[in-house]
Amino acid sequence: MWSLAERLPIADFHLHRCPPGLKRRLHLLVSTLPDGQPLAVPVLVARGRRPGPTLLATGAVHGDEYEGVIAIQDLFDELNTEEMAGSFVGVPVLNGPAFAAATREGAWDHLNLARVFPGSPDGGPSQRLAHAFQAHLLPIADLYADLHAGGNAYAIQELAGYMLRPDAVGERQRAAAVAFGLDLVWGTSPLPGRTLSAAADRNVPAIYIELRGEGRARPADVARARWGLSNLLALLGVLQGDYPREARLLIEDDSAGSGHLQLDHPSPSSGLFVPAVELWQPVAAGQPLGSVRHPDGTTLAVVRAARSGRVLLVRTQPRVFAGDTVAFVLAVPAEAGM
Repeated sequence: MWSLAERLPIADFHLHRCPPGLKRRLHLLVSTLPDGQPLAVPVLVARGRRPGPTLLATGAVHGDEYEGVIAIQDLFDELNTEEMAGSFVGVPVLNGPAFAAATREGAWDHLNLARVFPGSPDGGPSQRLAHAFQAHLLPIADLYADLHAGGNAYAIQELAGYMLRPDAVGERQRAAAVAFGLDLVWGTSPLPGRTLSAAADRNVPAIYIELRGEGRARPADVARARWGLSNLLALLGVLQGDYPREARLLIEDDSAGSGHLQLDHPSPSSGLFVPAVELWQPVAAGQPLGSVRHPDGTTLAVVRAARSGRVLLVRTQPRVFAGDTVAFVLAVPAEAGM
């Protein structure tokens, strides 16, 4: 994959490299991969004619999540810098090695980039990416949005999430999650190693977005993500316009590990997972979520809901290994209308 974008070391990146009123496509060099190829991050900078705050957005922290990648690219192409008071800095693909392999983890070190922050300048590719991002890109942000999706193996009910904290940054994060414009907003306890925890260390307000996934980029999902980023630019005042101020459903859960989707309902056996529920379907505690079958058709296990709620996440890739999450059930207030 080749591009005519300007290339420079990530440590040399500053917003003033893009003069007011202009756009720039940059490739920021982080390090070198074991095969000698550059480990670089593509960055799209749209700097408004007038000064103002900066929205930073990333996609493909996991290499099999595509909706955010395209939404960032599309928004960058559509922005009119003459109408902007501030900047948009988009990183469509933060995890290039994972993106190239179309996998959740990095292809060289098999690490999950969303678990290794703040990283290390002397570690493997994932750790170097994490360190470079938190050292050189996060500091420019007045608000950060990390766009995720269900990836190749899962479908997830779209949501805007944030880490709970009892201060002005926490309030800003809640407002930004609501402003993005999705029906479900979810505040959870802080978790280490994430992009959001790196932002928290620098007191940068940060949210994450989950889009449906299944290894796809449906036009409607991409459009919602692009619209949501535009809403964040309006919230910051970079663009003129209205944005949502109330969510249809806002849930806050400060219990330990509340936002860790990959720990819920692990498969007790390897085999073929056959779901018995649909995304966002109401379920009762003890209700079957699906079964795991041997290739010969023998039912090896039935996975039952550990609590009542709605199916927030469900595995849609049938091949499953023991320990893989097959579903996440979100406890939802009975009066919620969703």
